[in-house]
Amino acid sequence: MDLSLIDELKKQNKISDFFSYWKGKRTLNYPEERELLEDLKVMSQSLAMKEGIIIGCFDYRDLSLAFFTENIEDISGYSPQFFKDHGMAGVISALHPQDAMEHVSFNNKVLEVFNHASISEKKTFELSYTLRWLHKDDGREIWFFTKAKPYLIDEQGNFIYDLHIGFQINNHEHLTGYDWSFSYTKENGEKVVFKKHDIKSNGFSLTNKEKEIAALMVQGFDSQEIADKLFISRNTVFTHRKNIMKKLKAKNTAEVLKTLMSNGIN
Repeated sequence: MDLSLIDELKKQNKISDFFSYWKGKRTLNYPEERELLEDLKVMSQSLAMKEGIIIGCFDYRDLSLAFFTENIEDISGYSPQFFKDHGMAGVISALHPQDAMEHVSFNNKVLEVFNHASISEKKTFELSYTLRWLHKDDGREIWFFTKAKPYLIDEQGNFIYDLHIGFQINNHEHLTGYDWSFSYTKENGEKVVFKKHDIKSNGFSLTNKEKEIAALMVQGFDSQEIADKLFISRNTVFTHRKNIMKKLKAKNTAEVLKTLMSNGIN
C-alpha cells in the first residue's frame, strides 16, 4: 500500500502535531491495559460480528492499533496485517483523501481542547464523525459513522487509549463529505459542544494578524510554533492571543476555540 498521502500531510505540517502527541512525554505502562483490551475482545464478540460494525482502539504513545476487529478486511479490503504494521498512519491512508486531511485536522482540534481541560473533564469527552473509506481493490466509497471517546487516560491527563465504534452507512446519498462534532462536560456540570456546521455570528472583529493566529490555534499549533511559522516573537503571539480572548469574551482557550470553530475559522 502506498502511504504517500501520509508523507504529503507531514510535508504540509497538517499531521505533525497529531503524530507527535507523546513527544517529550514520559511513556508508561499501566496494569489495567491488558484487562481493558480483553474487555474489548469480549465486547467485539457480540458487536463486531454484526454486519457493518467495527471497533478500534489507538495507542497514542506510538500511534499503533492496540486493538481492532479483523472484520475490517471484509469491509475495506485491507488485511489485518496492514493495520498491525502501519497503525494510525495506515488507517488514515485508507480514507478518502479529502476526509483524511479533515480527520487529522479534527483530531488536532480535539487534542487542543483536551489539553486545556481538567482530568475529570477529559474523561467526559465524546466524539462523533462521519467519513469515507476507499476500498483497497475497487476504490469504492464506504461510509462510516463513528462514536469515539477516551478509553484510558494517565494520571497526568494524557491520552493512552481511545475507543472507536464505527457503523457502516448503506444509505448515504444525502451525505456530502466529512462531518464531525465533539463535547465534554465541565466541572460545574455545563456541557460544551463543538460542531463543524454550528456557524453563528458573535459580532466580534479580528485584525488580519489575529485571524491568521486564530486559524493556527484552531489547527492545534501552540504559541511557539505559531511564532516560528509567522516569524514573530512568542511574546507577540501571547499578546495577540490575549486580544483574541478579550474580543471573543472567552474565559479560557477552550472557549476561544469553540467560538472560533463556531464562526467557521479552521
